[in-house]
Amino acid sequence: MSEVTTKRENKTLHIVLNRPERLNAVNEALYQQTLDALNHADADPDIRCVVLSGNGRAFCAGADLKAHKSGERTPAQREAYIMLGQRVCERIQMMNAPVIAEVHGYALGGGAEIATSADFLIMSEDAQLGFPEVAIGTYVGGGVTLRLPSLIGLRNAAKLLLLGEKITGAKCLEIGLANEAPPAHQLKERTAALVEKIVRNAPLPMARLKAAINFPQSPEELFRAEAEDLLSIMETHDWAEGVAAFAERRSPRFAGK
Repeated sequence: MSEVTTKRENKTLHIVLNRPERLNAVNEALYQQTLDALNHADADPDIRCVVLSGNGRAFCAGADLKAHKSGERTPAQREAYIMLGQRVCERIQMMNAPVIAEVHGYALGGGAEIATSADFLIMSEDAQLGFPEVAIGTYVGGGVTLRLPSLIGLRNAAKLLLLGEKITGAKCLEIGLANEAPPAHQLKERTAALVEKIVRNAPLPMARLKAAINFPQSPEELFRAEAEDLLSIMETHDWAEGVAAFAERRSPRFAGK
């Protein structure tokens, strides 16, 4: 079964994360297929909007830590996996067409990075978003270290990133992270209404406006620096401990090493 499905509706491409049995946790195949779909959309001038959503009970629960726990990735494979995630978020932020993230259930870790990379974030009011990396000994990516403070301010970003707590769609709306937070049964309806507005607009000025507001500085240095930080963290004792504790359903015991 494909890790990602796509459906074109007029000028909109719907990209659906499709690992429902794992709450759409990201792995290499999901990242690669998402990136391929985004690149396809970006190369098609008739695509005016992209909608990202998740199949099943969640948008995306983040990294598939079972794959990390297996210990089968070489250092080169780790780097390739990390850079795939960076390229997905980079493409969402840099592509010409506006991207909507339609979030239900959970958007955690890598899923939150994908969601916050979008130009518009619509969450059901009871959905939960969070960056739990510090709680399991790992590190963020997706341009979050720059993007999150620019979206919600330094204090709110620090609280989300340094405490690793989950917040609801309603709270995301309150702090300016989400554009809308309707009841769950209205989520798709509100997304469709936003799509209708976007596809009516002129695509060329939208593309230029998107580039101007997203990247006042060079993105290449940001994504590479985050990847290097994450690679360093993944070599630590605490990273391995966090992965092991998650798999064993116990509290991690971090040593600062």
